[in-house]
Amino acid sequence: MKRTRTIAVLGAGLAGLSLAYNFAKNNLDVIVLEATDKPGGLLKSINIDGYTFDIGGSHIIFSKDKNILNSMINFLGRENLVKHYRNTFIYYNGSLIKYPFENGIYALSPYERYIILKDIIETYIKRGKGVLEKPKNLYEWFIYVFGKELSRRYLIPYNEKIWKRDLRSLSLEWVKGRVPHPPLDDIIKSAVGIPTEGYKHQINFFYPLMNGIEFFINKLVYFIKKYKGKIYCKTPINRIDHEDGKFIISSNNKSFEADYVFSTIPLTELINLFNDVSNNVRSAIDNLDYNSLIVVGIGVKGSPKIKNIHWIYFPQKEIIFHRIAFLSNYSPNMAPRGSHSIIAEISYDPRDKSFIRRGDKSIINEVIDQLSELKLLNEKDVEVYGLWRWKYAYIVYNQYYSSSIKTVLEYINNKGIYVHGRFGSWKYLNMDHIWKDSMETNRKFMTRSFGV
Repeated sequence: MKRTRTIAVLGAGLAGLSLAYNFAKNNLDVIVLEATDKPGGLLKSINIDGYTFDIGGSHIIFSKDKNILNSMINFLGRENLVKHYRNTFIYYNGSLIKYPFENGIYALSPYERYIILKDIIETYIKRGKGVLEKPKNLYEWFIYVFGKELSRRYLIPYNEKIWKRDLRSLSLEWVKGRVPHPPLDDIIKSAVGIPTEGYKHQINFFYPLMNGIEFFINKLVYFIKKYKGKIYCKTPINRIDHEDGKFIISSNNKSFEADYVFSTIPLTELINLFNDVSNNVRSAIDNLDYNSLIVVGIGVKGSPKIKNIHWIYFPQKEIIFHRIAFLSNYSPNMAPRGSHSIIAEISYDPRDKSFIRRGDKSIINEVIDQLSELKLLNEKDVEVYGLWRWKYAYIVYNQYYSSSIKTVLEYINNKGIYVHGRFGSWKYLNMDHIWKDSMETNRKFMTRSFGV
């Protein structure tokens, strides 16, 4: 029998749907409220004339936590997934260098390898002796860990490009487990030409055989409905009130009642649903920073110019995109037979009004022109293209992050509302982190609320 208390989940991205799935699976009464016309958030895929594009950027299924990885694989069905051994590069000085950069320095000139290796060894020694000052920001952290030479060649320019901020203004909360931290032995091996692999928990990854990354979303939607959960799209939330022990969630001319509310919508949007927000909390919200994203999809007739590559990073300022992914190398079903599909990702500061006002066709043309100049496609072979904009894509950890998030979450917690996911909790979480957090949140909620 269903328990009579209702849980409202705000937002139908991966965070909201995976949480709702866990609740519904446990026979709880769950409603999911989504502002847009389709669930999925950044995990949406679109088919254009036989070409499938992941319109929220390149997403793959991996985890350093084997239990979590197996949980995702079992949920999706191993027979529905393609397993890959990562083949990924960085575009540097006109050549492709194996990713991570420190594992690919064997491809550089002997002198450049010497300069990088000498600097890294000296940095390791100084760090071991405790003579290097502890880093206080992202810029200093790169130099502290990787040395000046490797940092200035790749890590600093790439991160300046993706974050669109002075790296000295970024804090370090997000770095652990996300930026590869290589053993010195691996770097020495790479410098002398012995193959090594970095960021090893991502070296093998999985991807859906059909329908792009949205396959993950579609399966969650299927099971939520199977377990009698309800998903309401085109339901933007205007206001949340708490009356007589119930939450009243207003959406245009409709309202929903719930005993519990779990929000995965951006904190910067959630705060606008209340009318008693103090100046202190609003100031904290204003300090929560983020980047936006443009994804350009291109369907190309013929085989890729470079075979079997999954994605490439571009640290160069003059190149508009920071990463491209060959989605048809993730699964052969992402493009018609004899063709291939590419997505290019462009991060931008949402305060950059000139970039926001720039027309879609202008951006698409620049992406195609640059891919052509890089000899990654022939412009005449382009058959389809599309562009998709995302206001919220990356959480930016600025120097105000810790104090601001504490103030905002304290206010939300006092409202009796739970937050969850990348934008709901304002943390830079990968898919596997969200999947794990959804299971743990469900477990804690069941124990706290029902003693099971």
